[in-house]
Amino acid sequence: MKIRFPAAVALSFAMTQLVTPIALAQTPASPFRSVEAQTFSTGELQQYGLTADEAARVETLQQQGYEVQLMTAEEAEAMNAGMTTNNVLAIVGLVVIVLVVASAL
Repeated sequence: MKIRFPAAVALSFAMTQLVTPIALAQTPASPFRSVEAQTFSTGELQQYGLTADEAARVETLQQQGYEVQLMTAEEAEAMNAGMTTNNVLAIVGLVVIVLVVASAL
């Protein structure tokens, strides 16, 4: 019984070393960016599908120095792809650690 607890702690630390880099990995910058950033007029923003209020908000942000990147829903989904996978890996790693420690007690 006395050896099982230190072994469980050592195993949980080992699993942490394996799971942490995977969970903290960052996705690369948007791969579909092919043109330089530009300032959009309110008319252009409305042609893209934004409402008048949304276009006005974007124009205000651009005047404050922010770079606004417009993208389609498919592009936005591709940009966020993989984030769920990293979260799932972090949760699975945490569950494994908890189970190992709980089984040692």
